[in-house]
Amino acid sequence: MERLRGLWACLVGLAGLVLLVLYLDPITDEHQCPNWGANGNASAFRDERWDAYLPLLVVVWIGAVLVEQALPPARRSPTRGVRGVAAVVVAVVAGCCGGFPLIVMCR
Repeated sequence: MERLRGLWACLVGLAGLVLLVLYLDPITDEHQCPNWGANGNASAFRDERWDAYLPLLVVVWIGAVLVEQALPPARRSPTRGVRGVAAVVVAVVAGCCGGFPLIVMCR
């Protein structure tokens, strides 16, 4: 428990987002998009509302990671600077590189 101080929001949020994306089962190949070879926008998800919900969840997750780094237990860690920067970088990179391609897949 002590080793994960300051990383809970990052790890739990990442696991939650990965499980959510696996559950939603989005289209990952542009050839499978409903608008392949035509004009217009389509969603990579069965329910197109997830095109708005997923980026919102990623932003909330990154915010939770930032808030956790400001809490006293995370600041008491001997490696607080390294852990804090690593947690924020992992959250931003995973959110941008994992969520953004799914949003623009069928656009």
